[in-house]
Amino acid sequence: MSIEISGVGDGESTTGIVRGWKRPQLVPMSEVLNRNQWSQIRTAVYVVCTAEAEVLYVGSVRRSQAALAPRMRKHFSEDPGRGSTWTHLAVVILPDALGLQAVRRCEGRAGRALDPLDNQQLPAVPERGPWIPRQRQAQL
Repeated sequence: MSIEISGVGDGESTTGIVRGWKRPQLVPMSEVLNRNQWSQIRTAVYVVCTAEAEVLYVGSVRRSQAALAPRMRKHFSEDPGRGSTWTHLAVVILPDALGLQAVRRCEGRAGRALDPLDNQQLPAVPERGPWIPRQRQAQL
């Protein structure tokens, strides 16, 4: 993320990645939905994972009030079946003053790096072509 915001994503910046991308802090989704974890985050890139840390979805929030729990609830209301696989969350905390376009570019960069299974599209990133979703493997 330091490409977009100086210092964000370098090591363990307090305004950047929680515990760094090398060992991200994965929190059970229930802790986020119950507002026990990251309840005050307003601006961030979030990474939805399975219990085995398989990346399923990358998104972002930028709101004037707490944003993660309401955004996750919206995802689950749109597709209740996600509850069985979208079990954990990792977060890249971004400065609240960051503009929407920069937040979206951060989402696009993170998504391209992590190649999530459930995203249909990702925001554009300067000097990068469009991201093409990969196909899910058939369950055996």
